[in-house]
Amino acid sequence: MTTPPSTRYEGAEDPYASAVVAENHEAPTGEGAYSAQAAAISPEDEETARITAKFGRPRKTIWLVIIGAIGGYIMMMGMGTVLQLRLSIISEDTATATYSTATSLAALLMLPLIPLIGSLSDRTTSRWGRRKPWIVIGYLVATACFYLIGVTENPAIIVPAYVVGLTFAQAGFNAYAVIPVEGIPANMRGRVMGFMGLCGALAMSAAAYIASAFVGNTVLLMCIPPFLAIVCIIPLLVLYKDPQHTAAEVPQGGLLSIFTNFFVNPLKYPNFGWVWLARFLAGIAMTSFLNFFVLYLIIRLHNDPESAGKLAGHLSLMSAPISIIFFTGSGWLSDKLGVRRPLVALAAVIMAGALVMAAMSSNFTIFTVAWCLFAMGQAMYLTVDLALCAAVLPSEADAGKDMAVFGLALNLPTVIVPALAPTILGAHNDNYPLLWGIAAVFCFIGALLMPLIKGVK
Repeated sequence: MTTPPSTRYEGAEDPYASAVVAENHEAPTGEGAYSAQAAAISPEDEETARITAKFGRPRKTIWLVIIGAIGGYIMMMGMGTVLQLRLSIISEDTATATYSTATSLAALLMLPLIPLIGSLSDRTTSRWGRRKPWIVIGYLVATACFYLIGVTENPAIIVPAYVVGLTFAQAGFNAYAVIPVEGIPANMRGRVMGFMGLCGALAMSAAAYIASAFVGNTVLLMCIPPFLAIVCIIPLLVLYKDPQHTAAEVPQGGLLSIFTNFFVNPLKYPNFGWVWLARFLAGIAMTSFLNFFVLYLIIRLHNDPESAGKLAGHLSLMSAPISIIFFTGSGWLSDKLGVRRPLVALAAVIMAGALVMAAMSSNFTIFTVAWCLFAMGQAMYLTVDLALCAAVLPSEADAGKDMAVFGLALNLPTVIVPALAPTILGAHNDNYPLLWGIAAVFCFIGALLMPLIKGVK
């Protein structure tokens, strides 16, 4: 791997280097002048020129990506909320069981399908580009499925509609998420990932507010989140330069090749393997804490469910400004210093410490401090970790599939942790020092993996 800030992939040639010279320097007039001028070009300028020639001006792409993130994250964060409300309207008695069935099936289906669709996106040779067609297909299918949920009360229709709708929404969103990796230079990417993370952090509250406003109309309730995603992605679909790729430029091989190269070989690409493993371990920590903290407030801090719900709301409000500061600030700092690994390691250590503090807390005040510390670490981790992943992708041609595989590092813990947590918590469901202690150890191990990643600061 080459050393950032240039993120050229191994073996990649740069056909646009001459364009940089032509644009920023006078034409060479003597023998050796060209090589002297080319040597004076910084890696940042060289990468920016390469990306500009292929995908358009990065600064324009940044704004298009941020606008798309607003609607995209509201859709992804809001689908679970609107489904819960829709099922509760139909029947409160069966809502929980139906919701659990739908979300479990969707999670299992997405594990193989999302990387598969990412591979198909990488191999797309349409004149509309490789990413735009899959964004359009994903968002439109999701809208149709959620419209169907809004007009029916039959769980036999709602469950498969949700599974298909969520899968296509995730596929479309993943195709969109590759664009900042392909179309934005490394020295700008950290702050963009920070703004995207900020959109994700605020989207849950926005989605809940929107859902509450349309709860009286089940069709609008279900369709507003994907509709907002479509509206916000239109500027990118119209203005972003998603070039057509020839058959020679995309990954070679047919359907068999897709399955044989489905996952990234960590022995062949150890940098990607270490980053993936560190994120998986951090994902276990995040899922263990965020999925079980309400039960902790009830069981260990002795609050009734209604009080625990109110306290959870207070915690979200208190951590919101922290998330805003650290999502945006850590991305800017990462770009400014040109470093990724130390900030990811620091974020993992902060989350590990917060887990230990939370597990040992005996009152809500101490737990609040732990919650805020965890919010700091999580915001920093999710921002810089994405930029780190972009720097170690094995192949530009397989970027869609590889980013989808990287996403599995956070998706897998959402299946594994809920399955194992009841056993770890014990017969009385109260052994949180053990659950969060294990999560803290895993998170800390992820921090220790950072020195193993080579070629990235």
